[in-house]
Amino acid sequence: MGGGSCPCGRTFRLIKGGVAGRSDDITKIKGVLVAPSAIEEVVRSIQGLGNEFEIVVTKKGDLDDITLKIEILPGAESRRDQILVQLKDHLRLKTNLGYNIEVHPFQSLPRYEVKAKRFKDLRK
Repeated sequence: MGGGSCPCGRTFRLIKGGVAGRSDDITKIKGVLVAPSAIEEVVRSIQGLGNEFEIVVTKKGDLDDITLKIEILPGAESRRDQILVQLKDHLRLKTNLGYNIEVHPFQSLPRYEVKAKRFKDLRK
């Protein structure tokens, strides 16, 4: 954390790196604390991906397994391989985790009003 000031003279504390998500949204996966909002930020930053996605965390033996379901926009299918490489690289940088990526036809994933439903933790 560092200090900062406003032109009005008020001083305040800054959080380096910003806020990743609400603490009650953060989940430990493969020993790493992950905010689903960080995954959402990556998905929505990649040109050619639709805004809808779904994250499913399961347990395979003793290991956590993460599947990210995404949709590629119509007209971007020819860049599929490039989009997937970019997505995996950005996810690794942002969350420090690897993902199984499932590409679904455009508009086939459920549409949710509440973003929390996009994250499914099936390990329990």
